[in-house]
Amino acid sequence: MTKSFVHLHAHTEYSMLDGAAKIVDYLKKVKELNQPAAAITDHGNLYGAMEFVQKANDLGIKPIIGYEAYITPGSRFDRPDRENNKRYHLTLLAENNIGYQNLVELVSKAYTEGYYYKPRIDYELLDQHHDGLIALSGCLGGELAQHLAPDGSVEEGNTSNERSFEKALDIAKKYQSIFGKENYFIEIHNHGIKQQLDILDDLVEIAELIDAPLVAANDSHYVEENGAEAHDALLCVQTNRTLDDESRFRFDGSGYYVKSAEEMRKLFPEDKYPGACDNTLAIANRVNYEFNFDNSYLPDFPIEDKNVSPEELLKIKVYEGGESKYGTLTSEIIERIDYELDVINSMGFASYFLIVGDLIEFSKKRNIRTGAGRGSAAGSIVSYCLGITGIEPLEYGLIFERFLNKGRKSLPDIDMDFDERYRNDVIQYAIEKYGQDRVAHIVTFATIKAKQAIRDAARVLGLPFSSGDRVAKLMPPMILGNTATISECLSLDEENTSGYSKEFYSASEELRKQYKNDEEAKQIIDIALGLEGLRRQDGIHAAAIVISPDTITKFLPIQQKGSNAEIVTQYEMHTVEQLGLLKMDFLGLRNLSIVDRTLELIGSESLDIDNLKLDDEKTFKLFAEGKMTGVFQLESRVAQSTSRSLKPKRFEDIVALVALIRPGPLGAGMHNEFADRANNRKEIEYLHNDLESILNETYGVILYQEQVMQIAEKIAGFNLQEADNLRVAMGKKIPKVMEEQRKKFTDGAVSNNYSEQFAIELFDQIAYFAGYGFNKSHSVPYALLAYQTAYLKANYPAEYIAACLTAVKRDKDRTAIFLSEARDMGVKVSTPDINLSSSDFTVNDNEILFGLSAVRNVGDITADKIVLERESNGHFESIEDFLSRIDSRSLNKRGVEALIQGGGLDKFGLTRKGMFDSAIELIENAKELKANKENNQGSLFEMEDSNSTHININNTEWDKKELLEREREMLGFFVSEDPLEGYGEVLKSESSHSIIELQSLEDEEEINVTISGLISNVQKRVSRRGNPWIQFDIQDLTGSSGVLLFNKLFDKYNASIDGEIYLKVSGTYVGGSENTIRARDVEVIEPSKMIENLDISPLRISVDEEKLDKKNLVLLKELLEKFPGLSSVELEVNSKSGSKLLELKEIKVKKTNQLKNEISTLLAK
Repeated sequence: MTKSFVHLHAHTEYSMLDGAAKIVDYLKKVKELNQPAAAITDHGNLYGAMEFVQKANDLGIKPIIGYEAYITPGSRFDRPDRENNKRYHLTLLAENNIGYQNLVELVSKAYTEGYYYKPRIDYELLDQHHDGLIALSGCLGGELAQHLAPDGSVEEGNTSNERSFEKALDIAKKYQSIFGKENYFIEIHNHGIKQQLDILDDLVEIAELIDAPLVAANDSHYVEENGAEAHDALLCVQTNRTLDDESRFRFDGSGYYVKSAEEMRKLFPEDKYPGACDNTLAIANRVNYEFNFDNSYLPDFPIEDKNVSPEELLKIKVYEGGESKYGTLTSEIIERIDYELDVINSMGFASYFLIVGDLIEFSKKRNIRTGAGRGSAAGSIVSYCLGITGIEPLEYGLIFERFLNKGRKSLPDIDMDFDERYRNDVIQYAIEKYGQDRVAHIVTFATIKAKQAIRDAARVLGLPFSSGDRVAKLMPPMILGNTATISECLSLDEENTSGYSKEFYSASEELRKQYKNDEEAKQIIDIALGLEGLRRQDGIHAAAIVISPDTITKFLPIQQKGSNAEIVTQYEMHTVEQLGLLKMDFLGLRNLSIVDRTLELIGSESLDIDNLKLDDEKTFKLFAEGKMTGVFQLESRVAQSTSRSLKPKRFEDIVALVALIRPGPLGAGMHNEFADRANNRKEIEYLHNDLESILNETYGVILYQEQVMQIAEKIAGFNLQEADNLRVAMGKKIPKVMEEQRKKFTDGAVSNNYSEQFAIELFDQIAYFAGYGFNKSHSVPYALLAYQTAYLKANYPAEYIAACLTAVKRDKDRTAIFLSEARDMGVKVSTPDINLSSSDFTVNDNEILFGLSAVRNVGDITADKIVLERESNGHFESIEDFLSRIDSRSLNKRGVEALIQGGGLDKFGLTRKGMFDSAIELIENAKELKANKENNQGSLFEMEDSNSTHININNTEWDKKELLEREREMLGFFVSEDPLEGYGEVLKSESSHSIIELQSLEDEEEINVTISGLISNVQKRVSRRGNPWIQFDIQDLTGSSGVLLFNKLFDKYNASIDGEIYLKVSGTYVGGSENTIRARDVEVIEPSKMIENLDISPLRISVDEEKLDKKNLVLLKELLEKFPGLSSVELEVNSKSGSKLLELKEIKVKKTNQLKNEISTLLAK
C-alpha cells in the first residue's frame, strides 16, 4: 500500500483573489484522499487559521497552522524604491502552541512594522520568534530559489539577483542556524515550470551539504484538477484583465490542486528525493495544539478601592441607578434586580457590565447621545439601572432570560449605539482606559456573491456587460432574506425540495434551461461556479471592537488598516467570540446625530426628547400616512405601506411595526394579518382563552420570540431558561431536538390540565411563528427611536429635515431625497448664501438655509473658514471683498465657481454667468490686492477704494435651463426652482414608482420599473470589445437614478438621447449602492403635451348601500391609495330611496383599467 502524504503548502480563499480553495472543500478533499493532516499557508496572513482548525477537527483531520511569509533581506523598517524592494517567500508552520504564538507575533509585526506593499518580516524577527516553528525554504519565490533561478522571480524587485549557488548555500545555513537543524527543511516543488526543474538538483545538493531534510510540497491554490480555469479567472478578477489578454499575470506550469499521495510520490520518488514525501508525515506527527474554545478572557474593570470586588461594585451602581430611575424601589423591582445580579455574578460577568456601563457613562458626561438599547439587553433591569439601555423592561414585559441565563455558554452581547460623529471618541476612551495594545477593531470579509460572480465571469471572458447581466438576472430573487447559490439552482431536485428550496427551484428554471441550451451562458456559469462564495477582500467591521485582558497578540493576530492605521484583528468576530474574548459593538448611528442636530436647531430646553409622551397626534398621523422618509428603521417602501395599512394608534403598534417589516414576518404575510386584525378587518382569534393575556397586545398574532417563551411558561410549565432553549430549538429546526421539545411541551401542557390535541396544535402553531418571531427587546428601543425621529419630523419639519440634510450632505442621492421631502412638507429651502449660511444646513424663520459645506468642491474646512471670517470681520460686501478675505489655498478656483453656480454669491447683485466668466480674473486680482495690503503697498486712494469693482463683470445670464442645471450639479438638486415642478403629476402618472421609493431597496435587490423624468449627464461610451453604450441620469421630483442603455437600444435611440430631454425608461432597477436602471426600452415624451391630453376628470364609483360597510370602505380607501394621480374620487351610493354623491376628500387617483377592475372585484364580494 502506498504511503500517505500531507500537504504543507496550501492556499485557501484567504489568499484573496489568488486562492480559490474554500477551506471546507479543501479539507473534504483531504478526507476523501485519506490524508491524515493538512496545512493552511496563506499569503502573509492567518485570517483563516481558527476556522481551519475547527473544521479540520470536525472532519477528524489534524490541522497544521502556517503561513507563507514575505521576508526582506534588509530591515522590515526599510522603504526602498520598488526596483530594489526585495522580498522572498518563506513557509512557516507552527509545531505547537508556542509556535502558534510566534506565528501570531510574526504576522502581526509584519503588518504593524514591516508593511510595505506586502506585510514583511526580517531576520531580526525570526531570531526573536522562531521557537516552536518549522520552516520550509519556500517555493520558486523563496530566497534560495531566487538565488538559484533569478529569472523565475515571482516578486517585483527580485529580478536583480544573480545566480549564485554559494549565496543560496549561505542563506540555507543562515536559516538552519536560526530554526535549528531539525526544524529547517529544503522545500521542493514540481509544477512543470522550467526554473523549478532546473534547480531541483541544486536544492537536493544544498540539503545534503547542510544535512537538512527534504520536504515535497504542492503549491495548491484550488481543490480539484478541473479548477484551473476558475482559478485563472480569479487572477483576472484580481488584475482586472481578461482571460485572452496575453500580457496578463498568470500561473506558469500546472497542477496547483490538492493532489493524492500517489501523484505526489510519483513526482518525488524516494530514490531521487529521499524522505521528501515521508517527511510531510513526520512533520504532521510532530504537530500538536491545544485550543480551548470554552474559556472566557474578560478584561478587569479598574476599581480604585481594592477591597471592593466587581460584584460588590456592580450591585452598588445598580441600586444607585435604580433609585435614580424609579425613586422608591418596589419589591417587584428589587426581586428582579437581585435575580439578575445573581445570574450575572454566578457567570462571572460583573466586570463586563461595569465596562459597558462605564462606556455609556463616559458618553453621557460628554453629551454624546446614546441609543435606548439594541438587542436582547433591553430585557435586563440591571442594564436599565446602569443607564446602558433606556427601556424599562417591566413596563414592556421584556424577558431577562432572552438575554442571559445560566444555560447559556456564550458571553452576553450588549450592542451600543452612539452619535456617529463621536463614536471614535468613545473608542479612544476605551483605548486609553484599557491600553492601546488591548483594543482593536475586528476584521470583516466580503465574499463574491452569485450575481457578482456571474458578471465577473462574463467580464474576464471578454463578453459585453449585457451578456453577464442577462445571466445574472436569471438568478432567483432573495426570499425572506435567504439567497440561493448558483450550484443550488442548477442541482435542485423538484421532488426533494420544500420551503425556500422549492421556491428557488421554481424561480431558477430559466437559468437551468440557459445552462443546458446556451453555450455562452454555460461558459459564464461554469466559471462563476468557481468564483462564487470566495473571499474577495477584507475590511474593518462597521461596529465590532475587541477588548482583551492582556496584549491582544497573546490571543490573536492583528494588522493595521484604513487611513488612520487602526489596529484590526485578523480573525472575524465569530472567531474572536469563540476564543473567549470580549467583542463589543460600538455602532455609530446617523439617526442619533440627526436627533441631536435637530434639538440644537430647535434650541428649546423645554423639549425633553428622551421623556416624550408617546401619544402625539401629529406623530401618529405621520405614521398613518406612511410619510416616513428619515424615520429610523421605517423608511423602506414596505415599512411605509405597512404603516399606512396598520395606521398605528399606540406606541405598541410601532413596536410591532418594527418587527413586522423583517423578511420572515413579511414572507409569512403576518404584516397584512396583523394590520387587518388591528383595524377590525379581521376577527381576533385565540387558540385558547388562556393565550389572550399574552397575545392581546399583538391582536392574537404570535409576533415576538418572548411570546413563544411566555406561552411555554404558562401552558407547559417551562421555566424561562427552558423556554429560551425551546425558542432556540425552534429557530434552528433540528428534527431530533424539535421532537424532544414537542414531547416535553406536550407532557407539560397535559400535566397543566390542557388536552394533548390542543398541546400538539399549539406547539405546531408556535413552531411556525417562532421561525418568524422577532426579539421584542430589540424592537422596543428601535421603536422608541423611530417615534422620536417621527415626532421631530412631524412637529419640527424644517429643523428635522435640515438636520437630515447635514447628515447626508456627502450623498447626492440622499440629499435630493430630503430636499424633495422638504418641498412635500411645505418647507422652503434657499440656495446657499455666504453672508447667511453656516457650514451645515440651518433654519431661519421656518426656511432651510443651504449649508456651505454641502456645496460641491467646498467642504467642511473651507466652509468653516468662510463662516469664521464673516463672524470675525463682518459680512462680505462684494465678490472682490469675499475673495480677498478668503485664502485661495482654502478656496480654490473650483470652489469659487461652485459657489457662484450654486447661488452662493447671488446677493452681490451680479449674474452667475458674469461672475463665472470673470472668476479667474477676480481670483488673481484678489491675490494681488491681498499681497499689496500685506506689503502695505499701493496709494492711499487705492487702499480707500479697495472694495470697489476693478473688473468689468458682464451682466449676461445663462438661460434658465442651463442656470438650473449648473445649480443642480453643485447642490445635488434643483433648489431655487425645479424645472419638473409643473410636470410632477403627469410624470408620476407615467411611472410605476418614484425614485425615492426605489432607493430604499437593499444592495443587489432588483425590481422591474418604469420611470419618467428629465435626463442629464449623458455619456456615450464604447466598451473594450467595441460595443457602444449610453449612461445618463434620470430625475423625477423625488430624486435621481443612473440609467444604462446597451446594444440594440443604443442603435435605436442614440440619435434621440442627447442633452436634456424627458424620457420614459422601462427596465430593471438594481438597488443599494448601484442605484441604476438597466434599460429595456425608452420613449421620448413631452410632458407639456401630455398634460393637455391627461384625463383628470373625476372617477365615479357606483355602489349599493348594503355593500358599503366599514370593512369595505377601509379596503376601498387602501386600494385607491395604491393608484395616486390627479383625478378626484366620487362615490355614488345607491339605496331604495335613491342615490347620493359623496366626494372622498384627500384622495386623488390615476384612472387605469387595472384600478377599475380591482374596484369591481372588491365590490362584487
